[in-house]
Parts: sequence; C-alpha cells; structure tokens
Amino acid sequence: MDLNTLNRIDKLRRLKSRGPQTPKWLKPYHMLFMAFLTIFIFGAIIKLLDQNH
Repeated sequence: MDLNTLNRIDKLRRLKSRGPQTPKWLKPYHMLFMAFLTIFIFGAIIKLLDQNH
C-alpha cells in the first residue's frame, strides 16, 4: 500500500470515529429550552384536563 491510500483510510476512520455532526439548532441551550417548553405544555394539558372533570 502506498502513502496516499493509507492517508485516505486514516481520514475515513477519523471521520467515522467523530460520529454524526449535531446541527446548529441542537446546541445544549436549545435542548434545555425545548425541555422546559415541553414540560410547560404537558403541565398546561394536565391543568386543562383537570378543569374538565
């Protein structure tokens, strides 16, 4: 094997080990915001269901 193919294999291995890149909108702060939003929405739904009964 010559140097070019070895470098190509190494580059592929490094790309594979890094894993899928997270999109910009999936940064940690946005995840926290989404979690609080979902908790708030679930709370509102539960309150509405409690009022109906």
